[in-house]
Amino acid sequence: MVSGAGWRLALLYAFLFFELGVNLPFFPLWLQAQSLGSEAIGIILAAPLIARVLANPLVASVADRSGRIWLALSVCAVLVAAGTGLLFAVSGFWPILLVVIAIALAQGPLIALADAMTLGRLVGTSQPELAYGRIRLWGAIGFAVANLVAGWSFEWFSASSVIVLLLASAILTAAAAFSCSGPATAAPRAGNAGGASPVRPALLAGVIAGAALVQASHAAFYGFGTLHWQANGISGAAMGGLWALGVLSEIALFAMLGYRIRGAASAATLLLGAALVTMLRWSFMAQDPGVTALALLQLTHGITFGATHLGSIFLLARLAPEGMEARVQAWLAGGWAGAMAGLTALCGTLYESWGEQIYLGMSAVSAIGLALLVGVALGLRRTVAREPANLA
Repeated sequence: MVSGAGWRLALLYAFLFFELGVNLPFFPLWLQAQSLGSEAIGIILAAPLIARVLANPLVASVADRSGRIWLALSVCAVLVAAGTGLLFAVSGFWPILLVVIAIALAQGPLIALADAMTLGRLVGTSQPELAYGRIRLWGAIGFAVANLVAGWSFEWFSASSVIVLLLASAILTAAAAFSCSGPATAAPRAGNAGGASPVRPALLAGVIAGAALVQASHAAFYGFGTLHWQANGISGAAMGGLWALGVLSEIALFAMLGYRIRGAASAATLLLGAALVTMLRWSFMAQDPGVTALALLQLTHGITFGATHLGSIFLLARLAPEGMEARVQAWLAGGWAGAMAGLTALCGTLYESWGEQIYLGMSAVSAIGLALLVGVALGLRRTVAREPANLA
């Protein structure tokens, strides 16, 4: 039976990722409905990612030092809801851009803070329902439901329905964040009673840079995948179904692997496999496949995104110095946000002339990430990473 604490964390992820499940596939379509071109859309999608690079480490540092990660999370969630409401009142490139950046400053740290809070509460507990993978999969469920609901709403209502869904989910996310009030950690880390573990900057940097590039290689898909499908005559409902199919594969991965990672070596191996599959996914996407092939490729999303996410946060949790748990996760989130900002803006410039061929560039980016992660795996063989008790 799932405890009350487990359900509160699960609902937090569900509402948080419902919001993202509306935003990623369908916010570009709302921007297009505002008479914005692909280059303007690329800038609007990229600019908030840069804002997150600045906001994530700052907010995470405050959260770590205060020891009240849940409070920082709650405040940011309230600010996101307030900013989302402003989207109803703005039009034109510059007003929309400024509001989206303001939202991003508060929204950027949310996932890193939620991960740090959840991982902290797993330390020292033997409750299986609080295993990270089993909690985090509710975020994937929320994302998949959002894909279907937003796809149906876009099909039957105006593009403004996207903003309605974003506002509703932002409000629910804020309420869920406040319900998770409590201490940042449940118990001290095992084997660390005498002080912080040694900092391994080279390994930390390698994990952050490698995983960030693999995640950022999703930029073309997140920013222009839906627009490309729409141009190819795929309906809104079908687009929502394709996104949901990808997230269902993510749910399956979290359910099977989220609580089975054993140590830094297995986390690093998971990252390597995810980077390789990501290279192959974008290479096939560049061939402009039909709906059936797209459905098969979407099934790899659980590996390209989900396995990369799980492997990176668990590996960083084992390498992070004591008292820097939120900051390390925020560095990862900031790293991929910065890389994705640059790639999204680049895709916005190239999409009209390159079309689906921009996926070849994404395959190259993930290949660079793979090379960095190979270096991390080799480095782990020469050093012993700290293993927090009962984390996985």
